[in-house]
Amino acid sequence: MTFRRETSFEEWAKRFHEQYEEGSRLEKEFKLTRKLVLTARRWTSFTDDLVRKRTQHARARWQTLSALTFSEGTVGTLELARRLAVRWPTLIRVLNELEREGLIHREPDETDRRMRLITITPEGRRVMGRVRDILDPARSRVLAKFSDEDLVTAERVLDEIFTHLAAEFDGS
Repeated sequence: MTFRRETSFEEWAKRFHEQYEEGSRLEKEFKLTRKLVLTARRWTSFTDDLVRKRTQHARARWQTLSALTFSEGTVGTLELARRLAVRWPTLIRVLNELEREGLIHREPDETDRRMRLITITPEGRRVMGRVRDILDPARSRVLAKFSDEDLVTAERVLDEIFTHLAAEFDGS
């Protein structure tokens, strides 16, 4: 996948200030959320392409394995869906594939037979090791010019946005 630098927003959004007053809070909010969406899309495409080329694993698969790698013990399906910010029916297809390939193991939850508990297998951990070997250097290259303080501040801001969105979404 080839990425080109985006044409400057100001170059093509000639009528933007008919909608948002220059220097206003609404203008700043719009531009921040627009960049947030574009950056997330670009990062998602970049990492998906990078990992898929070298491992043949799509993003949904390795992100699921990643969440399991960071977990201690088993994780229920609904909890895993929450951690990944996806709906559980979407996750089931990915889990079926991962289980078929021996990358995860699922077993019934003794306290709720309708639920499954998921663990990552040693082979799943090996796959995640390969993914980390690909993503860690790529992430370091992309973020190299930012200080540790910049990274902590950006994470805090994104975490607050995410938390607020989760509350809004869960409340609807």
